[in-house]
Amino acid sequence: MTTLGIDLGGTKIMAVRVDGETVADRAKRSTPRTGGPADVLDAMAAAAVAADPEGNAGAIGVGVPGPVRPGTGVLPHASNLPGWTADIDVAGELSARLGGRPVVVDNDVNVATLAEHRLGAGRGTDDLLGVFMGTGVGAGLVLGGRLRQGPRGLAGEIGHLFVSFRDMVAGGIVRGELEDYAGRRAMEARARRIHADGEPTALVELAGEGRMRSRVWSEAVALGDPVAQRLVDEAAEAMSAALASAIALVDVEMIVLGGGMAQRLGERFRADVQRRLADRAFVGLSAPIRTASLGDTGGALGAALLVGELVR
Repeated sequence: MTTLGIDLGGTKIMAVRVDGETVADRAKRSTPRTGGPADVLDAMAAAAVAADPEGNAGAIGVGVPGPVRPGTGVLPHASNLPGWTADIDVAGELSARLGGRPVVVDNDVNVATLAEHRLGAGRGTDDLLGVFMGTGVGAGLVLGGRLRQGPRGLAGEIGHLFVSFRDMVAGGIVRGELEDYAGRRAMEARARRIHADGEPTALVELAGEGRMRSRVWSEAVALGDPVAQRLVDEAAEAMSAALASAIALVDVEMIVLGGGMAQRLGERFRADVQRRLADRAFVGLSAPIRTASLGDTGGALGAALLVGELVR
């Protein structure tokens, strides 16, 4: 079976044509920064045609940056996409652009987790939690070998799990969720506040007025910057608390850790989270944490695999 997978991100669109479990071709396009949903959908269709010019794929799977209403293909408001301020029927609009072929849509982290479960670091497990640490913290959940979405598409939203009873203030009032400690956007806000309060940090020196990308964090840690290390340690502590709660709730047998921030922080961060998780584990029952192995194509590959899950 030949399928097509499209991973829609805030900066790029990746499309892959998959024969069985093998990526046969791929194409990349930039996500439009201006315009509206129609421009984004046109760019997605262009990437799809570039990866599958003969139209051999019988169906198309799509991963999008936001919670999708299960079974609808509708992506509501998406803050990192231009003009995406209302519900958009991604499945229907994209199908119309690609010859009427069936299109299924899910959250981008869900499909990346599906790919890691089927073909990556989580292969061979029945119950898996995929956690992706980047601008925020997203996760996908596989239970009994099947991707779990939940009736409202919220299953696996570990970034919004509370890890603190006390709200923090970091560029605005936040809620004490995992993302407030381990999401790059919130970590940057905290670092800039610390710097403004009189404790200089290499993070601000390296980033300047630009965003504190994942590379900036890894470089600051390598330089021994105390603020960067303190915030990364807090991220590891918060991550271990959330993972311990997830294990106690649904008893996953493995965790796959990915995303740009986790990738840049590397093995030292993964091992630190693993150690802290072991300290927190209920009745001593932890779970191994593996590094995501599929890289940039994982999301698009998982979107292609989604077709087999949902199109019968």
